Amino acid sequence: MKTGFKFGIAAIALTACIAGSTLWANADSEDEAIKEAFIGSQNMFQQIGHFESDNGKTDQLSDEQIQGYIDRFNTGVDSYYSLDNPSRENYKELNERVLRECAKDVVDCKVDGGVLSCTAENIKLNEDRTSATMHVVFVEWGNWVEENEEGQIEVTAPTGQISADVTMVKEDGQWKLRSMEQADLFFGSDAISDLQEAEQNADAKGRAVAYSTEQQEQMQAFNEYQQKTYTEYDNFSEALKAAESIDPNEINPFPLWNEMGGSSLEE
Repeated sequence: MKTGFKFGIAAIALTACIAGSTLWANADSEDEAIKEAFIGSQNMFQQIGHFESDNGKTDQLSDEQIQGYIDRFNTGVDSYYSLDNPSRENYKELNERVLRECAKDVVDCKVDGGVLSCTAENIKLNEDRTSATMHVVFVEWGNWVEENEEGQIEVTAPTGQISADVTMVKEDGQWKLRSMEQADLFFGSDAISDLQEAEQNADAKGRAVAYSTEQQEQMQAFNEYQQKTYTEYDNFSEALKAAESIDPNEINPFPLWNEMGGSSLEE
């Protein structure tokens, strides 16, 4: 299930066709436009190293095909990152290095990734409305098929909840990310462990955790997800099938984790 990549490609195409005030004329508000631009920037970040091949490497791709992936990624980064944001060029260099070097001889394939949820608070625009600051809390995920040191193929599909202070600027009529200062980061694997431990502790005390039927189904989905990411696969196609079967919304622990107390579960 591809989330971030579909969003990123569609948003880039839309921006190219109707850039400027027309794009945001139909938005609920300038605040919403700023938030969506931020989400676009993080979706682009999650596209670093994305390509498609039969063996999970780039050695089967022509230079023209590799350059096509690089050009599309660079266009997206330019659409969402400001000229004075160092990440703009850093991400381009990293993406090209992955495609031309890292993924040439070993399996290193980014299958999917993107933002699953995002809330933005305290959005403040400057007087001429060309710069804005806000606080965001968002959940993102990535999905890789990778080759480990023993030559076995693994699926890696982490989630994370990040809070950050963000500055956005308007360039050529488009909101872009200038800077992001991360405040907190919670790993999805830790959140799942917290939820599983809470369930086990409740069972040991002879009482049930107050999980609804839907939440119990999600706990089971966590177990199945962990099995897929703990398994070593014999070949790329088998691992890719497992990676593509992962639904990011089913493995996102943070709605339930936050509801059950968040970081207080660790105490």
